[in-house]
Amino acid sequence: MLDNKKRAIVSIIIYLLIMIIGVSINNNFFSSMENNSGELVSRSIIQLVSSAYIFYIIKKYYGWKDVGFGKLNFKSLIWFLPYVLILIPMGFKLVQSIYENLGSFSYETWLTIIITLVGTSLAGFSEEVIFRGMILNSFKSDKSIIGAMIISSIGFSIAHITTIFMGKSLIEAIINVIYSSLLGFSFVALAIKLNNIWPVVIFHVIWNFILMASSLIGVEVSKVSLLCNPLNIIMGVILWTIIIRDQRKKNKLKYSFNGSRGYFIMY
Repeated sequence: MLDNKKRAIVSIIIYLLIMIIGVSINNNFFSSMENNSGELVSRSIIQLVSSAYIFYIIKKYYGWKDVGFGKLNFKSLIWFLPYVLILIPMGFKLVQSIYENLGSFSYETWLTIIITLVGTSLAGFSEEVIFRGMILNSFKSDKSIIGAMIISSIGFSIAHITTIFMGKSLIEAIINVIYSSLLGFSFVALAIKLNNIWPVVIFHVIWNFILMASSLIGVEVSKVSLLCNPLNIIMGVILWTIIIRDQRKKNKLKYSFNGSRGYFIMY
């Protein structure tokens, strides 16, 4: 019988294997085709299968609260505001470009945009549930949450090396790992402060959609997007420092309480 820690790790491995095998088959089948809509549909189906597996695991072995959907700490949303300020100009730039080119968009272009939205929504949701939900909540304990945060951050980074099996070069995969490590470093702390992963899910989905959709339809993304990595570093350092400090205070208070209680019992 698997405990939650082992089940979370096994779930990640199976999720990634489904993606790797599916995309590898997809790349071999569609590599010679000029039209990319078929490839996008195929990749979306693969993502749908892997995401359906995660939904099954949550329903059978966990609960939505256990995978990061607790009561949202609205006061802590202030920490999420900088990410919103980055998304707004990026989203505006994409919408503006689409509006200006409406007349030239073909059926295939619209299909590409819709499929990209579906795929990025499934991927963003699944990755956040896995790493900021299942992993983080399965490995945290009453004594410390820091170890779980480290495992979640490292796991999210390492998982992105699998993009090498999905058509990326080794250099591209390494760059992807570096970027994802910065995002994971910040977002795991945000998930703790917010007590709910919906905000980071929404950011993850919109961020991926804007980057992928703009690339597919030939639109230049707002340069504000360049601020995301520095922001991840700054936010990560601040939030990790706060969480570590609060954890130490909590443990110190618990130790003092237990020590005092023990003293009175002996007396």
